[in-house]
Amino acid sequence: MTQGKIHFVRHAQTYANIDKVWHGHTDTELTPEGYEQTRKLGAYFSNYLRPDVIYTSPLQRARITAEAIAKPFDLSVIHDPRLMELDLGDWEGVTFQSLSKEDTNAMAELVNNPDYCSPNGESQNVVKLRMLAAISEISAKHPNENIVIVSHGVAISIALAHYLDDDTTQWPKYSKSNTAFSELCLSSKQLLRFNQSDHLIAD
Repeated sequence: MTQGKIHFVRHAQTYANIDKVWHGHTDTELTPEGYEQTRKLGAYFSNYLRPDVIYTSPLQRARITAEAIAKPFDLSVIHDPRLMELDLGDWEGVTFQSLSKEDTNAMAELVNNPDYCSPNGESQNVVKLRMLAAISEISAKHPNENIVIVSHGVAISIALAHYLDDDTTQWPKYSKSNTAFSELCLSSKQLLRFNQSDHLIAD
């Protein structure tokens, strides 16, 4: 069975992005700029690629972004909770700066230890397993189709680091802009596009 291309899209800008706080499973709202980003993304996809199927994290920042892509094609989006962001547990709503001050090793552990998790949160390995299960199932259901998956920055980065480096601790190098998309050929594990965000400067 030949597997088609997967387009991973990070959600649009949220208030948590502006405030620089952890907001993994917290259902944060888009900013006005975030809504404008979804408009531009939807317009770009309408000329760039016709998706065959669109899957999304059910969190509203991803869902609204996915719906903007789907609208020009009159497609429905499919919610999959396995595509949600890394759950930060007790660190949800905590700023990056304050966490770094309280626990100087926290960020290093989050990056370098795939089994490390915040209090009541998830580890890289947990996110990897659920993301890969979702991606594998989706790709098997839709061979030779253009698949769009709308998810979150860290979750997508962990998946890409697994496929491309076989090492999820490499996830920081796959950091992406809001509404940027990356195109992966799953069968060859080849990254065809990364952090594509030209739509944000074109109108």
